Amino acid sequence: MFEAEHILGIVVADKDGIIKSVSRSNGSLPSSLIGTKWHDVFSIPAEEIDIVEERSPEIFRLRESGEKLSVFPSYDKEGSVFGFHILVEKNYEEKRHTQFLNKISCLGKIVPGIAHEINNPLAYVSGWLQMFHVETKDNDPKKKTYETLIREFERIASLAHSLLDFTRQAPRSKKVFDVNKVVDDVVTMIGYTMKNENIEIVENLTLSDIEMYGDSDGLKQVFINLMQNAREVMPNGGTLYISTNIFQDNSVLIQFRDTGCGISKEQLNKVFGPSYTTKADDKGSGLGLSVCKTIIEEFGGTIDLDSKVDKGTVASILLPKCSASWTEHV
Repeated sequence: MFEAEHILGIVVADKDGIIKSVSRSNGSLPSSLIGTKWHDVFSIPAEEIDIVEERSPEIFRLRESGEKLSVFPSYDKEGSVFGFHILVEKNYEEKRHTQFLNKISCLGKIVPGIAHEINNPLAYVSGWLQMFHVETKDNDPKKKTYETLIREFERIASLAHSLLDFTRQAPRSKKVFDVNKVVDDVVTMIGYTMKNENIEIVENLTLSDIEMYGDSDGLKQVFINLMQNAREVMPNGGTLYISTNIFQDNSVLIQFRDTGCGISKEQLNKVFGPSYTTKADDKGSGLGLSVCKTIIEEFGGTIDLDSKVDKGTVASILLPKCSASWTEHV
């Protein structure tokens, strides 16, 4: 369903993709587009052009402007493509996005208070548990129960701390750390829950240490987000493969591959948007991958998703340097 107030215009191109005419409506598509190729104008990757002829319409969401392109191939009597009609719509989600950012701003103001209220009773109960643990004899069955409870309380406290980190505006401390150790910590934190949900975690980590300089807690937050995403797309169980590799240029590749339901091509074009989520309105905030992208870019790296519906998704993180020696230049 197209709404007139959202339409910027219609672009008509020939079989070679060269724009022949531009019809403007409520927008400002310039006539100077005539003579150029439509996929160059709208920065559509070359490998996606051939797909256009197979689908009608093919939908593109432009990441920078948020504009939506609906590309309709035109066919002759022999069934060959002789041109394209491209409907250009403006970012009609802009108002919704602004409302979302306002909610996040309010969230940043109330989260510190919530975390404080969580930490107070946690510290009280955890203190008593540790005292019981110390006073309990090693052969007492309750000893292991206390140890388990203490670990779980520490995990809840860590989650509360992560909430504070999310809302804190001050720059985080940087240090040298081992990427493999961060992976292990996150697997330890979430792995037990995933195992109970019939999700197997297979680690294939490089044998050598991967020293990185930066905010290890931030990278841990990225890994947690990716593992939680994988968990949610495998409600009936599956396998999560985690791997780390070092290349000759000292860059490091970290991958999370699940066997879940996958993501459609149209969704992949939008997943890193700050307010985008594939979950139902009551199941997600749309923050996860946007936050991940920001954190990875602070390391000077990139994060990409590759996915096939009903086959699974691969999240790939490429960090440019994995040697602590480069801290001399930071």
